[in-house]
This record gives sequence, structure tokens and C-alpha cells, in this order.
Amino acid sequence: MGLFNRLRPDPDLGSLDTRSADRVRDLVRSSLDALGIEASVDGGHIDSSLGYLSLEPVARECADQDRGSWPVIVDEVVKRMVRSLVDGADQLSDATIGQHVVWRLLPDPERMGRSFRYVRPVQGADGAVPGVSVALAWDGEETLDVLNDAALSEVRDLDLAFRAGRENLVEDLAAAPVETTELAEGVVEISSPSWLTASWALLPEEVAARFLPGGASVLLAAPDHRHLLVGPDAEAARTVLGQAAGETPVLPVVRRPSR
Repeated sequence: MGLFNRLRPDPDLGSLDTRSADRVRDLVRSSLDALGIEASVDGGHIDSSLGYLSLEPVARECADQDRGSWPVIVDEVVKRMVRSLVDGADQLSDATIGQHVVWRLLPDPERMGRSFRYVRPVQGADGAVPGVSVALAWDGEETLDVLNDAALSEVRDLDLAFRAGRENLVEDLAAAPVETTELAEGVVEISSPSWLTASWALLPEEVAARFLPGGASVLLAAPDHRHLLVGPDAEAARTVLGQAAGETPVLPVVRRPSR
């Protein structure tokens, strides 16, 4: 009977069994208490001094992960939800996401055990680039938060969100201040204070037109999120880009997809 009860889906948090759901509620209470926020956590909701929140995004995130990682996951999701209340933001949805969402490169090491089922592949001339994906991020006034599955739980039209993300990344490329350094003939290092600098590689046509005009075939790479490397598709340039990108690049050397 005990095993049956433990594995029975929770009536309020259907993605978890009853014991797991109780564990998640306890972790949420601990996170809120550590933040000094008065709240009651029952069923599928949080009723706090700041406002009313659903527990479903927390439950869905934990359902995909090992129980040992739950304290960190719950703390992260709770802090994000609390920040949204403090900032006056709504739950991310089709109606609220378009203005601030933006494409961002997501290397595999930055997933940190979180669930990113929705992400899309980075396409190069030779197909999908291994070890990195296209994610969506929330571009706030002072922060850039990569959005995982839990954060996007209320977004139904991801195609629309990705289209908006591309448009906003184009705007960032056009507006951000940049500095360029020529590393070798035709090979340019682009530096910018924008945390999306490396992600400009997802706009190969725009980057090539601005930084390597006339280049029929272009190579791209990024050592970190503040730098982007661009050069002609030649063996010498590939060697320079590979060395500059380093051993753990945000984006390894990739050839721009054919038009």
C-alpha cells in the first residue's frame, strides 16, 4: 500500500507522484523562507505576500531531473518567479514574450542539469553543429536570463517566440557598440559589451554583410559570449579562428549555411 501511495500521481501536480510533490512543496517553502517571504504552499499554488503563483512550472522542471538536484532547481525557479513579481512582470506567455525574448547560443555545459527540450539546433553548412543549441533568453534592462522549459511552460506558439527572438537579436546587433580587431588577413574579432555578441553568429547573413562584405563563404566562431570571430572560408583563416576560439568555445568554427 505504501508503494502504491508513493507512486500515485499527485492530484494537484500531476507530473509528480504524491511523495515527490510533497518534497517539492517543502523545498519551495524553504526557498521562500530563505528569501524572507511569507507564503503558504499548498496543492498546486503559492499564496505569498508578493502575490499568487502556480507550482506547476516547478513540478515540471523537477520531474525531468534527478532528485538530488531538486534543491538547486527549485531555488532557481522560485527566485525567478519571485523576481517576476517584484518587477511587475507577468507569467511568460504568447502575449507577453515577444517584446523581450531573444535568441541566444546555449553550449551544452551551460545547461547545468536544467531541462531545455524546446531548444533548436544551430545550423551550419554541414548540418547541425554539435554541442550547442539555439535557446531563448529574456532580455531585461540589466539582466539576460536564459529560459528553460519551466519558464516557457505557458508559451504555446514557440515558432512565434523564435521569430520574435530573431528580430530582437537583429536589433541588438544593429544597436550594440562594437570594436573590431584584425587577427589575420580577413579574420576579424568582434568585441562588444552585449551579452549577445556570440549569438550574433546566428545571423550569418547580417554579420557577413557588416563585417566581411563581399565574402561569398564565411566562417564563424565564438570563444565566449562577449566576442565573435568571423573570417573567409579558407584553411588559413580556419586555423586562426580555431586557435582564437580556444578549447571550450561557446561556438566552434562553423561555416555559414548556404543561402
